[in-house]
Amino acid sequence: MDQAKIWKGNWTFVLAAAGAAVGLGNIWKFPYLAGESGGGAFVIVYLLCILLLGLPIMIAEIYIGRYGRKSPINSVTKIIADFNLSKFWLVLGWLGALAGLLILSYYSVIAGIAASYIFSSIPASELNPAEYSVQYYSDFKESPLLMIFWHTLFIGITCYVVGKGVVDGIGKAINILMPILFFLVIVLCIYSSVTGEFLKTFTFLFNPDFSKITPGVVITAMGQAFFTLSIGMGSIMAYGAYMPQEQMIGKTVLIVIFLDTLVALLAGFTIFPIVFSNPELSAFVGKGLLFESLPVAFHAMPLGSIFHSIFFILVSIAALSSSVSLIEPFTAWIEEEKIFSRAKGVVFLGFIAWVIGLGTVFSDNIWSDYELNGLNFFEWTATITDQFMLPLGGLLICLMVGFFIPNLDIEKDLNISKIFKNTFKNCLKIIAPLSVLLIFIYALT
Repeated sequence: MDQAKIWKGNWTFVLAAAGAAVGLGNIWKFPYLAGESGGGAFVIVYLLCILLLGLPIMIAEIYIGRYGRKSPINSVTKIIADFNLSKFWLVLGWLGALAGLLILSYYSVIAGIAASYIFSSIPASELNPAEYSVQYYSDFKESPLLMIFWHTLFIGITCYVVGKGVVDGIGKAINILMPILFFLVIVLCIYSSVTGEFLKTFTFLFNPDFSKITPGVVITAMGQAFFTLSIGMGSIMAYGAYMPQEQMIGKTVLIVIFLDTLVALLAGFTIFPIVFSNPELSAFVGKGLLFESLPVAFHAMPLGSIFHSIFFILVSIAALSSSVSLIEPFTAWIEEEKIFSRAKGVVFLGFIAWVIGLGTVFSDNIWSDYELNGLNFFEWTATITDQFMLPLGGLLICLMVGFFIPNLDIEKDLNISKIFKNTFKNCLKIIAPLSVLLIFIYALT
């Protein structure tokens, strides 16, 4: 790899990996899944999935990327050649790249809605802000042309950033934008907790009703753990290729996971206190939670319209940092193989994601009556990626690094201390693979 592409300084990789992880999965998806899946029961299972599945698999995925110093597809190819493995393992590289592209197709639609909210705060004169907010979101989803416009705009911005390159595009942007996002989420969390129902939110998120922990909740929590950490979609593997050689993988992953989980919980403490303080809103409104409850909160704040716009600008920025990581694995491969230039390659991939994303756009309007087994196009795409492709990618990573790379020195190659060496080995070789297999069996039956 060109040494110029390797990021300078450890914090650039930390922020890049956090940028891939911290996004709509934390601010949009985690709160609504917690609302739908039993609150504290979901949070407990989710945190266990993060520690027992997410942590070891993320470490292993970064190792593959840094070892190969190429796109995920070609990093896996290098490992196959160096360790004389079966070409079957090429599935791992391709699966991640395809999953990332599929996720981008619907991710950009949701991110486009968030971007549109920059300009759509509730009027100060509105006497019934909760009703206005719900109606506005409903009307927006029922307008395919409006959704296509914002979907197209977000895909275009994503392609522009990736086209600028790893250092000049991704690296420079995240070093500025991610700290601002963390700061604003903390400020909003403090405001919501002080003015809203903090104790009720705390009980909802941390006082689990274990009777609500069903196989479905476990599947949802595992899918969210993979989704929010960008595991199995090639993003972390791609960024691993740009990681400085001297940087400690284990320590870095702990920091990234801490930041990711912190933002998810802060998002919960930003949204739910407002929801619980307003009887007209519900914690169980699904994927519209971010777009229906937060505008009401900002309407009640001093300078609310300004904070509303700033917040959704930063939500869009967080979404952008993640969307860039979703398209980077395939883009890097196209550039390495000299199929197209980087700029042409990312436009080609962006167009594919845009076309697939139209299915998500139409799911809430002209295709709203078309479902298969109770799921619309968007829900099927999310289910296939979250509950099948990402866990399968994670399983293959566990098996490759845990069993098929000979003479792997966990302490030296993965930077795992002696204290946690056996724990990591057991998680990677036993707990993570078996957990994923059990989830697959349940999902298929």
